[in-house]
Amino acid sequence: MGQIPQWISPFLQIIQIPYELLLKLAIVGVILIATLIVSRILGSFVSKAVGKLSPNATRQARRIVTWLVWLIGILIGLDQLGLELTMLLVILTLGGIILVIALRDILPNAASREIITTYNLFKIGDWIQVGKCFGRVVDITWMVTILMTLDNERVHIPNSKITKSIVINRTAPGETRISVPLTVDDTLDLSEIEKILLEIGTELSEELAPDSKPEVRVTNVNNCSIKLALLLKINNPAKGKLIASEVRKRAKKRLDEIRRKTSR
Repeated sequence: MGQIPQWISPFLQIIQIPYELLLKLAIVGVILIATLIVSRILGSFVSKAVGKLSPNATRQARRIVTWLVWLIGILIGLDQLGLELTMLLVILTLGGIILVIALRDILPNAASREIITTYNLFKIGDWIQVGKCFGRVVDITWMVTILMTLDNERVHIPNSKITKSIVINRTAPGETRISVPLTVDDTLDLSEIEKILLEIGTELSEELAPDSKPEVRVTNVNNCSIKLALLLKINNPAKGKLIASEVRKRAKKRLDEIRRKTSR
């Protein structure tokens, strides 16, 4: 075997890696492999332990456990390379504080998104009301939840505001209930008015949820008027205003007919 040329020797000395460093790198490699195995084992254990909850909660718990295991494994690996563990923790803490300050507007919305998806407050396609805003959920991003209102307007609501507000999910399986308020003269026969409203509700049966029946409630009685509400369970929440308008038009037409008959 020939000798190595003299001009190559300086390069070999430069790239020569000390034996101790190779040993430390090997140990770090073993630690990372062990971390991977432990994270998968603990992840499977957590999935079985939390499996009775919602799938989103199970994924979230498994993700947190995996991150913690990898954080511990990386810190141990860096410690094997001779880096001070205490100093690393200080650096991580300071970096975390700086990151939280820099992302103070993003983190609350991102955390709120996790709450929304984990606890199934609502999903894309649901009709929800947040404060005075009502619409269909079309997207849930890390920052905002986007609603499409009945007037075909896109409303962007910060996720953090949603988790701090009262959210009404009006999407029941296949149905949404609406209330159509009406005010009539107290001189009219209440039972006849109730009969008319129920007939109108029955005429709109194509818009109603299966096996549902219209209901009439008296909400208030004054000296000269009676306030009623026709309750309907409809299939499509987007048609709520249209159906309510149709109910009022038909009710007015028939009540006018009754007034003309009584005035004769």
